[in-house]
Amino acid sequence: MSLPAPESREIIEALLRQRTRVAFRAHGPSMNPTIRDGETVFVRPADANAFHIGSVVLYRTADRLALHRIVFNDKQTKRLFLVGDASIAGGEWIPTADVIGLAEGLRRNDAVRRLDAFGHRLVGRLRFALRPLRRALWNYRQTHHAQTPARWDS
Repeated sequence: MSLPAPESREIIEALLRQRTRVAFRAHGPSMNPTIRDGETVFVRPADANAFHIGSVVLYRTADRLALHRIVFNDKQTKRLFLVGDASIAGGEWIPTADVIGLAEGLRRNDAVRRLDAFGHRLVGRLRFALRPLRRALWNYRQTHHAQTPARWDS
């Protein structure tokens, strides 16, 4: 998930540096089904003690901001391994200094859902643990779909 414009990124970063909570509309499919494209996400300033496995964080990457889930926290090297919930492979290591916020919740269908609760983090960890199975199912579907002959009924 990313933000649409560089101006938005600068404003969000400035507010979080001032320890102000922010809300913005997330864009992209990388965090489906947890955060859907276009949903409003609520983020609080990052606290180094709040980097729990399963938390969703806002961080700097290249020239944009992104929201992904923490799946490993290497406290010795002060790095986090982050993955989008929709991902079936890959991820990226980032320094903890690049994390600028922690996702607290989101607005879906006029209701606010928590993202920072223990239960949500547990579901995120489970989703990551099941990634090999999700990847195998995806590969099976791709192979099966490629072998299915096209049928046209006239």
